Amino acid sequence: MFKKSRKAIILLLILSMLTGCTGQVSANPPIPNEESEPVAEVPSEPAEPEISEEEKQKQEMEKKLQERVELEVKRKEELKEFYVPLVPVGEEREKKKVEVKSLYATGHTAGNELNKENIDAYGAYVKALADKDTVKANQLLASADKANRFERIIGIAVGTEINALVINVKDDNGLITYPSDIEVVQKMNETTAIPIKDVDNMLKVLKEYDIYTIGRIVAFKDKNFAVKSPEHSIQLKTGGTWLDPNSGNIPWINPFDKYVWDYNIAIAKEAALKGFDEIQFDYVRFPDGAKKYNPITEFPGRNDRDKDEAIAEFLEYARKELEPYGVNLGADVFGITTRTWDDYPEDIGQTWILIGQHVDNIAPMVYPSHYSTGWYNLENPNAHPYLVVKGSMEEALEKNSSMTNPPIIRPWLQDFDWAGIEYGYDKVRTQIVAAKELGIYEYMIWNPSNVYDPRAYIATDAETKTTYPLDKGELDYREKSPADAADKYLSGMKTGRYSYMYLMELVNGRENDFDKYAEKAENSDITLLSYRINGYEMDASNKDAAIVNLNYKIETGTETKEVTEKENIQWKAVRENGIWKIKPDFNTQQ
Repeated sequence: MFKKSRKAIILLLILSMLTGCTGQVSANPPIPNEESEPVAEVPSEPAEPEISEEEKQKQEMEKKLQERVELEVKRKEELKEFYVPLVPVGEEREKKKVEVKSLYATGHTAGNELNKENIDAYGAYVKALADKDTVKANQLLASADKANRFERIIGIAVGTEINALVINVKDDNGLITYPSDIEVVQKMNETTAIPIKDVDNMLKVLKEYDIYTIGRIVAFKDKNFAVKSPEHSIQLKTGGTWLDPNSGNIPWINPFDKYVWDYNIAIAKEAALKGFDEIQFDYVRFPDGAKKYNPITEFPGRNDRDKDEAIAEFLEYARKELEPYGVNLGADVFGITTRTWDDYPEDIGQTWILIGQHVDNIAPMVYPSHYSTGWYNLENPNAHPYLVVKGSMEEALEKNSSMTNPPIIRPWLQDFDWAGIEYGYDKVRTQIVAAKELGIYEYMIWNPSNVYDPRAYIATDAETKTTYPLDKGELDYREKSPADAADKYLSGMKTGRYSYMYLMELVNGRENDFDKYAEKAENSDITLLSYRINGYEMDASNKDAAIVNLNYKIETGTETKEVTEKENIQWKAVRENGIWKIKPDFNTQQ
């Protein structure tokens, strides 16, 4: 009996101790069901130790690096001889936004050694010129004269508005200007004398002076590539390689050939990887003189495409391939493309509105020396740099205004003598001012010898007192009124010049594809018989809006013709991107 009581007391003590450990326990615990399965006790998983934010970032970086290694292996297999690695993980960059004012340097100029003391000395001399401190400039001249050609160019950037440099990456002969790691480029340049021995140091110094760098790549005028790989050049129908009589009887590579696209883009990728801020394709076209060579040549890979389609597709492809490298893309075009339409009559593959869709900036080469008698109503355009640049930039602005997302206009301006006319700093500056008056502030200066007068890049007293762009009042940048815009639209409609209609119609609501727009206009059941512009009235509350008053006589219908004549019809006009546009309305119910 005692033993049983003692056992009961011990059990009660144990129960009491358990109750104290686990919290409140019922005094009458349920009796386990003898028929039920005993519940297995699940061991709890040990909690993962917390890691610091720094450790998390380290793990994420290691993962990214491993993924990149695997990606580069795959890319190397796919790209083969065109392989260029991507920007290293963690070093990615955004495209720079700079209002570019640039000089040009060949590879040989950029290959000069750089001494910062010389650069600073020349920069100080240029600043003294800018400050009109003649005494100080004379004192600094001896030190400034020690600077070599490239150091002087950088010094001009130190002391003036110049903030960028265009530097040859692949030159006019197709030769690379610095050592390349690309397999196919090495093969094509085995015997090339490389002028820029240390491109990394060159770019480092330019960055230290906050200079925006533009890598110029001569795309399809590539004698070096065409000679070494004739199968990728423009072919004669009779066999063999076509030679360009306008360029010293040299061959051109074929702009329809994707192999040469990949070659140029690989060079562009490597330049971006080195640190260039922008890639600029020059000679991004077919040879001129197409009327003579078209009948005797053929272009493998053409596949019934127009030349301007090939150039636009190349630039579209280049932009896509360069996207991971964080660089801007530009294209140089003939100056006359500001006026010509649909690559006619040149047939070199350059149509402004097609190229402009695929680049960040477009660079018309509006050198006055390149225009013949009659352009801009001038007997000798080379003698009138201000008027040539003014006229060409007005046309460029009109072209740009017809686009949904227009590129930046950045003209190439002339700094070289031609046909007995010297281009001193004043003639260079007047070109810059002509563009500036129209709101075009970016430019590049072409001087093949790379010798520049810094005074050309110092604003005059008159400029500092002027507000830019100039206020045109009721006129637009083409010096047209709202009535002029309506007249140009209607004259285009009457004569079948659909480009006039396209340019003068508001972008919003208009077909963007010009070929489709022209087809629709061609098949329209409205025929304009006559019209008269009566005038226009500005909107009192909006300086960029007006109403144009006009009369017109049209014929409508396909099988049954009906003539409608309207007087004092009102059309809306809007100044869109600085150019007057109209909203045509031939509603016969008015």
